[in-house]
Amino acid sequence: EGLVCQAITSGLLDNVAMLAPPGTLPTDHPYSHRPVYLSCSNTVKEPLFLGVNSVLHSRDWRQLPSWVCFQSIIRKTAKEGTSIAIIKTVTSVDALWLGELAAGSRLLKLGSPLKSPLPTYNATKDAVYCSVSTKFGHQNWDIAPTQVEMHGAIQHAGKQCQGFAPDDSFRWFARFLLEGKIMPELKGLSDHLNDDPAIITRKTHAAKVVTLVSLLAGAGVDSAAALRKHWVETNDKFLFRQLKSWTKADRAPEVKKMWRNTVKSQSTMWKSKKRSLLELRES
Repeated sequence: EGLVCQAITSGLLDNVAMLAPPGTLPTDHPYSHRPVYLSCSNTVKEPLFLGVNSVLHSRDWRQLPSWVCFQSIIRKTAKEGTSIAIIKTVTSVDALWLGELAAGSRLLKLGSPLKSPLPTYNATKDAVYCSVSTKFGHQNWDIAPTQVEMHGAIQHAGKQCQGFAPDDSFRWFARFLLEGKIMPELKGLSDHLNDDPAIITRKTHAAKVVTLVSLLAGAGVDSAAALRKHWVETNDKFLFRQLKSWTKADRAPEVKKMWRNTVKSQSTMWKSKKRSLLELRES
């Protein structure tokens, strides 16, 4: 059901409406006692009402969905001559969908990266993601933060990006890499390290942190694909020397073996994928 509602909403983004708080309509309005919705589009400025026959209808605004989308508007004239707009074929909308469904739409406005929630590694997209402040509709309604690719978000925000550095996507990638969250072969690596990889994102000036982040940023590596490519096409020893300063002395053999197996496995994956792409182009 949720997927169906999302599909409907994605096709009716201009017809999304938000439930207005009680008291929005002036007291002299003949329907001031009824719950009212406001359109996200500036082309519809009048208050919108659910039809009394709608399955979502309720006179108690607390029982109504906070967000809906509708297929059409029917205007009726009340007994006292007031024109009212009734929304038809209405679907309940979860506001958490809007950031993803409206991506690229003029209705969605993405702001600066947020400190909370913390950045994550999106394995499907192979990128470090962060949350950004998000507004929806021509009225700039605040909705839940949207998850976006971190490097692009920092660049887009520019000078308005407070609390973030230009190399933060590389910094978080370094942390996730040592935590074993980027490549499956490195799962358990953190058990062999002499420091928690979390120190990388605490902006510490420890030499081993600065060196690691600088190398990744200099090579433009903040994704698994970029790291594989660098190993294959530039330097298969990339980051190996730096790993020594992170490793417990008595765990060096295990870490060395784990790292070499990772480079070998990931490089094979890169070569295989590249070969497949070349064969596809030639076919």
